[in-house]
Amino acid sequence: MRCVLEPTEYLSVDRERAGAVHIPLAELPRRTHELPPPHKLIRVVRGSPEAYGALGWLHARGWRAVLADAPANANPDACYRLWEPNEWLQQVAPHLAVGRALDLGCGSGRDAVYLADCGWQVVAVDRLPEALERGRALQTHYAPDSPPIEWICTDLEKDPWQPVSRVELITLFFFFSREVLQRALEWLAPRGSLVIEAFTTIHRARFGKPASEKRVVHPDELPALVANQLRVVAYSEGWQANGRHTARLWAQHL
Repeated sequence: MRCVLEPTEYLSVDRERAGAVHIPLAELPRRTHELPPPHKLIRVVRGSPEAYGALGWLHARGWRAVLADAPANANPDACYRLWEPNEWLQQVAPHLAVGRALDLGCGSGRDAVYLADCGWQVVAVDRLPEALERGRALQTHYAPDSPPIEWICTDLEKDPWQPVSRVELITLFFFFSREVLQRALEWLAPRGSLVIEAFTTIHRARFGKPASEKRVVHPDELPALVANQLRVVAYSEGWQANGRHTARLWAQHL
């Protein structure tokens, strides 16, 4: 599996530049989901008053940013992104055969667009219409030639929605629900994969988030929840580079 989009650290706010993502300064407030996590450095391409404005705007909102020269020897035909898909997904996805994917609790669509860019047929589900609109715009900006994503607005904890067919991949990132998880297990195709990352009780004890205790997993809980139907391929719990304590699971349908 080879994706088309390439990661970059460079942001240009005045014009299109090879090797950099172009987001006009005036559009930054509504396109923050296209930026990297705050702990990652952004190199704002110098050479315009807008670059200084972007630097101040980013610093005021907690991003690490510096002024930099435009990247040298960048491929003018390549497509770049500042935003990052889920790290665990990026580790697992290269080991999977491309097929149909279901992204539950997709948020602003970064993981769905990443999968579509890699050739997956994606259904992305979230209860917030505004999140799905950001996801549609993200695909338009970054992966317009990828397979179209089906965006579904529904509350999975209240509505009896289910996909029209079984899928080869289900992702659940920071949308942990024991009830939704049990339903999702029935939607996996033979040898299909379930990939989850969830906050732990340790994270909640340290930071007080998520607010609801039902959104966090207990030590070694995830493997036990899927043991009767799936084979655990990989599982870990611990502190991540982004400062979160999470549980990560990759399991396959028996």
